Amino acid sequence: MYAAQCNDRRASVLLIRLYALGRRGRAVPLLEAFHRSGLEMQKLAWFHVPALALTLIVGGCSGLATDPGKGDTSREEQPADSPDSGTDDTTEESVESAVMDSEEIEYRDFPPDVLFALLSAELAAQRGRYDVTLMNYAQSAADTQDPAVIRRAMQIAQALDATNAQRQIAEVWLKKEPNHPQALRIAALAELREGNLEQALAYMEKLHEQGAEAQFDTLANQARALPAEQQQQMLELYGRMHERYPDATAITYSLALLNDNTGNSERALELTESLVAEESNFQPAVTLKGKLLYDLDRGEEAIDYLREQARRFPDNRRLGTLYARVLVNEGKLQAAEDEFEALMDRFPEATGLKLSRALVALENDHPETAETLLNELLAEGVHTNQAHFYLGRLADRRDNPNEALHHYAQVEGGNHFFQALARASYIRAEQGELEAVRSNLENLRSRLPDQSARLWQMEINLLLDLGDPEKALEVASSALEQNPDNTEIRYTRAMLRERTGNIEGMEADLRQVLEAEPENAVALNALGYTLTVHTERYDEAEKLIMQALELDPDNPAILDSAGWIHYHRGEHEEALEYLGKAYERLQDPEIAAHLGRVLWAVDRREEARTLWRRTLEETDNTEALKPLLEILEELDLEPEAL
Repeated sequence: MYAAQCNDRRASVLLIRLYALGRRGRAVPLLEAFHRSGLEMQKLAWFHVPALALTLIVGGCSGLATDPGKGDTSREEQPADSPDSGTDDTTEESVESAVMDSEEIEYRDFPPDVLFALLSAELAAQRGRYDVTLMNYAQSAADTQDPAVIRRAMQIAQALDATNAQRQIAEVWLKKEPNHPQALRIAALAELREGNLEQALAYMEKLHEQGAEAQFDTLANQARALPAEQQQQMLELYGRMHERYPDATAITYSLALLNDNTGNSERALELTESLVAEESNFQPAVTLKGKLLYDLDRGEEAIDYLREQARRFPDNRRLGTLYARVLVNEGKLQAAEDEFEALMDRFPEATGLKLSRALVALENDHPETAETLLNELLAEGVHTNQAHFYLGRLADRRDNPNEALHHYAQVEGGNHFFQALARASYIRAEQGELEAVRSNLENLRSRLPDQSARLWQMEINLLLDLGDPEKALEVASSALEQNPDNTEIRYTRAMLRERTGNIEGMEADLRQVLEAEPENAVALNALGYTLTVHTERYDEAEKLIMQALELDPDNPAILDSAGWIHYHRGEHEEALEYLGKAYERLQDPEIAAHLGRVLWAVDRREEARTLWRRTLEETDNTEALKPLLEILEELDLEPEAL
């Protein structure tokens, strides 16, 4: 409860009733009555609005750290395959729960219309109308120039990620307090998001000249979200600033970050090494150097360096996690598992490290360790989506579909939601619940219209996995009726039409895809390969395939098609060149079948036999072996006789 001191006792009573009823959502009529009353309150000096009333939508904004490297440890805790955190910090629930810990703020005297606007804003927040809340606070900040209102307005704008509002409120704040460090930082970031790069850096430079923490690195990291052209502009601006302040560690480090972000790893390493040489204890540069060494394919050097530095700075979780991840990427799984275990001991509150260790244990073929850690995460109520997903995978490995289904069904969001849904759908379909599964997918399409196309694809793939391409084709056609411009679904239908023998229909679908996306290398290749195999329109086929190859020159599927069109033209040497490159990149049964066929044609038959024999031995998937078996049948060869 609060108190209000007014000249008119009726206004005081009305305000108290207003707040009490406002918490139950019935205060709007009272607000309007209060505003119409015109009651003058000459003293509101100790009108103290509780934090709950005035911060209902502000909680969580402290979690929206403007610097990815500060206040956001979720990324450094992520395992090698980067699962999501399993939480959504922008939900209403998290906003409201964070409010309870907010500090109270005292406001100065306000006229009734401003008070009305602020209270209206809080009631709007209670009803989820955060747009109204922000609008009222932003206007009140501009009208009152009150520092407390300005700060609260900014918190709200940050919580709602309202970039334009942040910029406007920052302008108001800087008019009131031109040198306020927080206002300058926020203004810089807001200008950056609006694309006003020079103004953003001007604010940060002003902070630097004041001797305050300018957070140039924050600006550099945020610039990663900008278009490539603007990132290059930022690089030039930082370069000029570095010339003005050559001894400023923060600016040199930020310039290294920008070079790294824009693909100039060599220059980034040069800058970073100069920093580390001068300030060997500057840990951000130490960490960046380790990353850059690895990015530049100096893997062993990176491992040695990171091991040494992780021992020097055992309290630097980001550095230790980077070292562990590099070990994973280099296939040193036991060392990585040991490192994550040590990190867990040092940082028991960092639950992401436990998830990382569990995933490394899975990859390192230690399922018991992984299962124990994943169940601990469930017991702690953290990373539950990932824990259930990987426990489902473990149950799948043990051929325990019911246990797997139990876990997959509890993945309620995050990066693995659709994978879990697809696997759960297949298990249920295998257990005779296909119609129920399809009904569930239909309901999800209604509930999640933005994911409709993805859910259609899931149903199509499910039917294919169950061996029913005709039904899958029907579903693809239904999906296109609702999503006629979706090129992914149309491409899928094209492949299904080819599979069911409708080559003309396939060509029609692929041409429609290419009409919408003329530089779609996958569709160009598919059409070119289809014309090669099913027609004698070789000139047209070659043109399409070469166009695809120009767009994606290292794609093994396209290289295979290029080789196969040359084979059909009788150009065996060219065919061998393309097929050899394709097989180097991908040891796929179909590529092996094609390469062997050309080797056979040029009388290198023992090489062909060896290649085909190895492919048969290493491939369990009968469908994948179909092209090879067809070639063997064409040559009147028995697989067992190779």
